[in-house]
Amino acid sequence: MAIHFSLAQVEAFACVVESGSITHAAKRMKKDRTTVSELLDYLEQDLGYALFDRHCRPFALTERGSLLYRRARLFLHEAEAFSYLAMQQQKQPPQSLTLSYDIFTPRALLCTLADECREQGVQLNLYYQDRQDAEQALLKGESDIGIYQAVNQSVSEHFKWRAVGSIELGVYASPELFVHRPVSQLSLAACNQLIPNKGLEEHLARRLQIADRVQFVNDAMLLESLLEKGAGWAFLPLHAIEGRNRQIERVETEMGNSGIVHTMVAIWQPGQAGHPILNRVLDRITELFAQD
Repeated sequence: MAIHFSLAQVEAFACVVESGSITHAAKRMKKDRTTVSELLDYLEQDLGYALFDRHCRPFALTERGSLLYRRARLFLHEAEAFSYLAMQQQKQPPQSLTLSYDIFTPRALLCTLADECREQGVQLNLYYQDRQDAEQALLKGESDIGIYQAVNQSVSEHFKWRAVGSIELGVYASPELFVHRPVSQLSLAACNQLIPNKGLEEHLARRLQIADRVQFVNDAMLLESLLEKGAGWAFLPLHAIEGRNRQIERVETEMGNSGIVHTMVAIWQPGQAGHPILNRVLDRITELFAQD
């Protein structure tokens, strides 16, 4: 249904009724008399009938005008409530945040963070993405912050970053995949290596790729199924498997039981630096990594 009148016209109508004249209404509205008179005239033209009997002093409402005035006052109360709510929203910081992550980010940490955000009235959206996809999402404004493995190179000028903690990686495989323990590096190199990414940048490849034959699988559930079936082995963070899947175990290797410790960083766009929720969440992520 089309609306043929403005808020200013309704306000002028109600103000004239309550003030008793156009002159007094103009003073109350802090407008000149001509403007208020025109608003009233245009409203009556749009409605197609008179709201006042102008032969009376002060103005008297017509029967239709009297009925419409009660509705006009309710309408103006709703408009005032809308204005107040809109102004409050402007003063308050955004109450939602989108975080991108991959298999290397501890799930327990994300669950704790989401619970705490919900208790504080903040909606934390969680997107599972490879870092390359996350960076594109950050640039497009589809994501606010990403948590990923640190890269041994300068971060793009499009992003700011902060080290938030570290994770330990170990070798995981089906118990039947390797006959002899500890497993030699030569055996690892001869077996298919499953990598939970779309690909590896050169610095990560030097650090994490041991096998001659690799298979990229960036779906966590599919990766776990392939490990269960003995389709290969993988460097995985300890939090991803341990204590959850008996068909996959951490494999002792000749490199020793100490895993590879890798730094985790948060990345975000510089323009988000003043975002109050982002800064609070960044601090809490760092605290949760320290506790973990």
